[in-house]
Amino acid sequence: MRSRYYGTPEQLKFSDALAVYEYIVPRLNKTIIRHGEYLIDTQALLAPVNLDCFHCHLVHGHNCCEQGQPYSMHGDNLTLFEEHAFTILEAYGDDGRAEEAREKGLYEQTADTNYYPSIRKYKGDCLYLIEDNGKRLCAIHRYALERKLDPAKLKPFSCSLFPLEIIESDLGLLVTALTSETERFSRWGDYYRHRYSCVNPKRRPKNTPDEYFAKTGYVPAWMWARDLLASYWGENTVADMEVLLGLSK
Repeated sequence: MRSRYYGTPEQLKFSDALAVYEYIVPRLNKTIIRHGEYLIDTQALLAPVNLDCFHCHLVHGHNCCEQGQPYSMHGDNLTLFEEHAFTILEAYGDDGRAEEAREKGLYEQTADTNYYPSIRKYKGDCLYLIEDNGKRLCAIHRYALERKLDPAKLKPFSCSLFPLEIIESDLGLLVTALTSETERFSRWGDYYRHRYSCVNPKRRPKNTPDEYFAKTGYVPAWMWARDLLASYWGENTVADMEVLLGLSK
């Protein structure tokens, strides 16, 4: 039984791969619909999510790029990133991070990264997390936009994937999202649902200003990674999936 987190070289542990199998089988041809190689989890992908990332630090004290680091990359994603990696650091990191990365390397392998090579931390945060006018930003994303590159192709795939989850399994390519049922095998685990209101409105602190993680900002999880999937799989494939999800005709 083999499973891998899509967009990374990381294999699931046997217990997690088994949990994926046990999740898919009773739902197949019911709420999980097969479309070619894809297994579309129509229920999870419609779960409400609000990625109000600019307000996350204000509401929760930190966002997911702080005190964290991306999942490992591979393939064309890794190749393109490495072409620009140090140019990005030199463009936006005038605080010694570029020099440290040249000395120690861009990646580190620790228990926190499941011993797969991941972009290293700098002062406790992702190496590419920068601050500009009080906002915490991804330097890779900013660099891509300013140079008219596709952020989805340049950033680590997993960074753009949240709150979706995609897993390669013997049964097919599961396209799902983070929920209370998928967190037991998802790369995201239970950390986000227990701490952040983007995927769990119950975690929204009392007295939070109405415009922060506003109720009207919650839309189907699918919508947050739609452009990423179109970038990798093509617009026609994504449009077909949206028909299955009931999001278009």
